[in-house]
Amino acid sequence: MKPLRILQFWLFLLFCSYLSLTPAPPTVMLSFSDKLLHSVGYMALYLSCSVAYPLSILTIRKLTLLLGYSIMIEVFQHFIPNRGFSLLDILANASGLILGLILVVGLTHRIEGIARKVKGQS
Repeated sequence: MKPLRILQFWLFLLFCSYLSLTPAPPTVMLSFSDKLLHSVGYMALYLSCSVAYPLSILTIRKLTLLLGYSIMIEVFQHFIPNRGFSLLDILANASGLILGLILVVGLTHRIEGIARKVKGQS
């Protein structure tokens, strides 16, 4: 089961990289707010990373690595036709990572609370 959790993250990261580095993004994507797509995409990326590596990578390390990936992608986009570097994209990506962190922390506390209640009833 663990190899599948890790595989889903790396496949999703590869998919995100493809979408980010393609000279002409799919036209379906253009109908939504660019910054909203960035934020939701990086929130999903953080959630995916947290499923793949729940305890093996510290939270700050996940945030740092994924934000570094975001910055790297933006730098690469500077050299791709029809793409460009954008600090606002990086900010949208960072907001998505933070939202993902909040979701993971909230869900973890909720699940632990339910587990304590179930354990106490046994």
